Amino acid sequence: MTTDALDDEVQMLDASRLPVNARLRSGTAARLAGLPVTTLRVWERRYGVVAAPKTPTGQRLYSTLDVQRLALLKQLSDRGHAIGTIAGLALSELQGLASTAPARSAAAAAVPGLHLVVVGRSVAQKLQAVGASPRRVHDDLAQAETVRATQGPGHGDDLPDVLVVHLPSLHPALAERALSVAKQYGAGTLIVLYAFGAEAVAEQLRAAGTIVRREPCTGRELLRLLASAASVPMPANGPRMPSARRYSDEQLASLGEQPSSVLCECPRHLAEIVTQLAHFEQYSADCDSRSPADAALHRHLGSLAGAARAMFEQALDRVIADEGLQVP
Repeated sequence: MTTDALDDEVQMLDASRLPVNARLRSGTAARLAGLPVTTLRVWERRYGVVAAPKTPTGQRLYSTLDVQRLALLKQLSDRGHAIGTIAGLALSELQGLASTAPARSAAAAAVPGLHLVVVGRSVAQKLQAVGASPRRVHDDLAQAETVRATQGPGHGDDLPDVLVVHLPSLHPALAERALSVAKQYGAGTLIVLYAFGAEAVAEQLRAAGTIVRREPCTGRELLRLLASAASVPMPANGPRMPSARRYSDEQLASLGEQPSSVLCECPRHLAEIVTQLAHFEQYSADCDSRSPADAALHRHLGSLAGAARAMFEQALDRVIADEGLQVP
């Protein structure tokens, strides 16, 4: 039987029913192991999880044991084991580790203290099934908007660390609406799960600082997303707006022309950097947007530019003070 024919035949089989001498292409092996093909390639490149031989044309062919090994690695990584620590274990060791009673995963351990708000009952049920308890669950974005409008903006402990929004379909208007709800709630992180939609919209959400995941997504996978979100320190009162400019273009131009004892011309370079960042911040605010998601991207870029500009202004403050420069 050819490799192509075997691949077609095993589409209806699971890994435990594969022929002993099966030789499968990467897509089929990854599917049977429950992995995205991209994950399989990363695991092979970084950790050498399997050593599948190549055909003369460069196509890797995976055996039954390879698929079993990959499936075990996926199972254990879902339980919270770091892939880097288990990638080199023998198949028997992986089987022994998988057969032990699973302890509470590292992902699950990161979630209990998380202030979590969920939009979408099905997602809330998945999280509750794996031990995560949202403080508040809404049926949809409309209900979330109504509740927040009724209660007013959140304060202090009422600000969620993470807002999880489930969208059956993803399009620009809904993406903008999800971002708006996250802002209304003062959420530190927004996670959007969607079933169908344009990848371009998902990328624009990611550019706006959102964690985006396409379904299907299991409860344990959701825990891992939450743990990832929890590992990133967030401001206590949600995202911060960039501060106002401290130096005008004229002041920066003057500072760049003043003589300095710093031989590397730091004052001039810093003044130029602050000027460029301030101009890009304004450019992002003035940019034409083709869609709400496009507008969200420009807001994100402007926010990053503003934050960077504020940091370099602090550096310029230090140089001005140390060098005794005069600000006009």
